[in-house]
Amino acid sequence: MSDVHASPGRLERWLLAIPDGAVLRLIFFGLLTLGATILWQDFQAGLEAGRDAARTERTQPMPLAPARPGDQLRPYLPRALPVAPDRGVPRIPGFSEPLDGGALAASMRFERVADGELAAVGRIDPGTAERLRAALKGAGGEGVTRLVLHSPGGSVEDALAMARLLRERGLETRVPADGYCASACPLVFAGGTARAAGEGAWIGVHQVYAADPSAALRDIDRSIGDIQTTTARCQQLLVDMGVDPRVWIHAMETPAAELYVLTPDELREFKLVWDESQAEREAG
Repeated sequence: MSDVHASPGRLERWLLAIPDGAVLRLIFFGLLTLGATILWQDFQAGLEAGRDAARTERTQPMPLAPARPGDQLRPYLPRALPVAPDRGVPRIPGFSEPLDGGALAASMRFERVADGELAAVGRIDPGTAERLRAALKGAGGEGVTRLVLHSPGGSVEDALAMARLLRERGLETRVPADGYCASACPLVFAGGTARAAGEGAWIGVHQVYAADPSAALRDIDRSIGDIQTTTARCQQLLVDMGVDPRVWIHAMETPAAELYVLTPDELREFKLVWDESQAEREAG
């Protein structure tokens, strides 16, 4: 049984000794500090949202320093082309120059060009794999030996299907000098029987992410499970295509808003760039 008349404890005596005005001032300044903190966090979030909107909506080329070992994270540009200070825009067979940002933002377009090449420029949307299959089956697909890629990526499902279609047909892949192959695009690139990247090509990877963020919030457990399954399928594709799956470690470590740009040495080390001479050296 407790003694209701017991003397107050040390903390209670200290609180009782504080004048009422001082208590009110403490409460006021506490609330003021809390309000300022919330306003600062909102301001920071607004700045981040503004930067993200500028990045995702930009269609004009963005000057960026080329990747160097240890300095390879760059903003992911889903609609714009990164351009190194000493480089220009890529020359894409079958497309007029200069290639504007609208071409990257639009759904992937296929153009048959000379020397057995089929140029593929634009976003990989759901259904792009079937359109590639149709392009290769049609009259324009006769004699095609190589797919030239310039794409910010897009649908991982379609990229996986496109890679397997290219390998099934024995086609090579190429990213032109100063070209852009990001996000899901390197999966398509990996499907080539031989794979070449021109000087200054931007080839980069990042995390698989939910295409519909609202759906991810509604069912986060299912979304995480789907992403893990898709990530495993990406790694399996790389193994099947003869690419070192270690490259996907960089993808998993890189947030969706950024891009891990592979250096020329890494492209060769991970066998993303590959030709018969390399195969002979490996065999020897």
